[in-house]
Amino acid sequence: MTARAVRQKGGRRDMDRPPAVGPLVFGVSSVDGKSWASEHKLSGSPFRQIRRTTVTHERKPLQHTQGTHESVYVLPDQKVQQASQQIFEDGALEALGQAKKTFFGGHLTQGPDPAHGQTATADCADETTSAWPAPGGGCGADFLLCLACPNAHVHPGHHPRLALLHGHIQSLRSAMPEHRWHQRWYEHWQRLDDLADKVGRPSWTAARSRASDTDRTLVDLLLKGQLAS
Repeated sequence: MTARAVRQKGGRRDMDRPPAVGPLVFGVSSVDGKSWASEHKLSGSPFRQIRRTTVTHERKPLQHTQGTHESVYVLPDQKVQQASQQIFEDGALEALGQAKKTFFGGHLTQGPDPAHGQTATADCADETTSAWPAPGGGCGADFLLCLACPNAHVHPGHHPRLALLHGHIQSLRSAMPEHRWHQRWYEHWQRLDDLADKVGRPSWTAARSRASDTDRTLVDLLLKGQLAS
């Protein structure tokens, strides 16, 4: 809508309207909207809803800033909220899945269970229900992934070896480019770090000092990728 300005003095106050050109103004001001609503006995300006619909449909700022576009028009709009709900849910589930991948996924126990199988990093309650099944049956995960599996059971006998492994993976961080360490070792280190918190840092540190020659040999093989699952 184009109209003749009543007053031409003063700066531009309504940033949602195009700037005036000479004596001409464009759009509908808040005063115009209130006057129209009052004259026609409406509860509010009908132009605000029209503008909101147009702005959200265009999905970009018109004559206002990006911040105003998002906070005033997009975020409060119910249609935008409904359309975005699935996106938010998918994003949250993806983030949760990523978080679960970097935490110890097994169980802490007080001692070994004779019914469980032994691996280089934990005891396994049931390799037939692995999240990483092998083509020929059984579990196809490497031993570092054992700590991500709900079938893993870790008892104090594992602590010295795992604490040693934790420290060695940490030391590799300064020995290779950061992106390579993150790609190869971060998730394994994060699971061990989470396990250290669950065991307790003082106990974890003390356990490392009890690592045996066998523990050191197994850790060396794990780091070199020379230990078959």
